Amino acid sequence: MVTNRRARPTIRCLTEDLGSEIPDLDVGMGDLEGAWLEELRRIAPVSPQGQKRILAIVQPVVYRLRVGSFRGATWVDEGNGIVWLCAVHRREQDSDDDAYAWFADLHAKGRLLPSEDDRLRDRAEAVIRLQRGLTAGLLQLVADALSRRGTELAADLGGYLPCRVLVLESGGVEEIWCALSSRAVDGTHVRDRLRDILFAALEDRFPDAVFEVRGDWPTGQVGWWEVVRLGLR
Repeated sequence: MVTNRRARPTIRCLTEDLGSEIPDLDVGMGDLEGAWLEELRRIAPVSPQGQKRILAIVQPVVYRLRVGSFRGATWVDEGNGIVWLCAVHRREQDSDDDAYAWFADLHAKGRLLPSEDDRLRDRAEAVIRLQRGLTAGLLQLVADALSRRGTELAADLGGYLPCRVLVLESGGVEEIWCALSSRAVDGTHVRDRLRDILFAALEDRFPDAVFEVRGDWPTGQVGWWEVVRLGLR
């Protein structure tokens, strides 16, 4: 059983059916508050277990979700590990405006399932999540190195980006050495922009330090794939 699926509303569902605005990119759409998103997050790990099919739609297979007198249409995107909330509408049995008639009409118009904009938004949020995770990992590694001066520490930030940090004291000056790899753990290239963002976060963390790019490492050779920054404070 998949237990790590994410829950997300489509942009159309969020703006048209739920009447909400699209949040800034630093806010994940799957993390929004509200009864529908809370219910979607609750069922996501086991969806579609316990849900009934919406029979008005043959393919793809979509399922019902209920909050009060409203009904929702969900679709399990197995390839991306997402349960999408595709539509929400009031249940009015035997009415032309009934939820299930509404869902079928959206499907017929090609507006029910996630669009390319939804995919793009999800990828953009993933980049921000990665950046935040790597930044937090880097700053934690530096904090650990500050508490263990003279000991070189290394870690794969986010399980993705090799990093090593060394803090030395010499003549009343504290040296903060940091190296980031240009190759990820899987051997793929790490964008220069990403490393620049991480180094910028490090410099923001120590605004009283003076940083410079270096091609050496105090305890031995630096790998050709590593980019080194030295901060003096």
